Amino acid sequence: MEIVFEKVFSEHLENISLQIETGKIIGITGRGKTALLKMLSYNMQVEGEATYKEYDYNYDNLYKIRKKINLIEKDFENKFSVSTVEEYIAIWIRYYKIEVEEPNRKITFALKMVGLTEEYLKRDLFTLSSSEKKLLQIALSLLSNPKVILLDEPFIKLDMKYRKKIERLLIKLKERYHKTIIIASNDSESLYNITEQMIFLKNKKILKQGETKNLYQNIAFLTRNHYDIPDIVLFTHKAKEQKNVKIDYHKDIRDLIKDIYKHV
Repeated sequence: MEIVFEKVFSEHLENISLQIETGKIIGITGRGKTALLKMLSYNMQVEGEATYKEYDYNYDNLYKIRKKINLIEKDFENKFSVSTVEEYIAIWIRYYKIEVEEPNRKITFALKMVGLTEEYLKRDLFTLSSSEKKLLQIALSLLSNPKVILLDEPFIKLDMKYRKKIERLLIKLKERYHKTIIIASNDSESLYNITEQMIFLKNKKILKQGETKNLYQNIAFLTRNHYDIPDIVLFTHKAKEQKNVKIDYHKDIRDLIKDIYKHV
């Protein structure tokens, strides 16, 4: 296991027990999701039994944990009041004491990884779109080569094109580079589409956790607790319940269409 919490408490959440598997894409939704991200990245004080691999969550291991677990905030902020992307990255590396061999090559690689060209280094930060800023945030995260990447609402302010691009990028980071990805979001469409496991929060606690497909098929649970239901799940549920169509739940609309043609 990558991260293990046993009855962990913080200012905003209580009695949190979970196990984060290595190399998975995991979603978190519900009130308190940002607080849980901050607990996982040790950007918030926690009490209880919390470990990242062999490291306990304590002050002595703070730097080691944050080096391996990187939190990407919801919004991009120009923390250093500089003009260009190049200036921002240079100060970012110094400020967070990131050890980077051949920094120019590493920076170019990180930008390329997220789909940004080297020309972006000369761009003024204020000219970047919301989508470009989000890609830059992910590129900055990759500079320290973290094992676990946490993202707070990565899909907001993005059009469908860039939302799909971010989804594909996160899947690539997981499959090709074996990163553990944890996404806090209320975007049920993207969560259902790319996550393998889900954590549902309510009343400062984990209400349910488990396999994404199984949890999102539980329409009664989602409805009763006011969680958003992905359109493809809702359509399938209505077809099964109201029309008695014998189709399965799918993540890909193309698989759903094939199932409909087969059974209808």
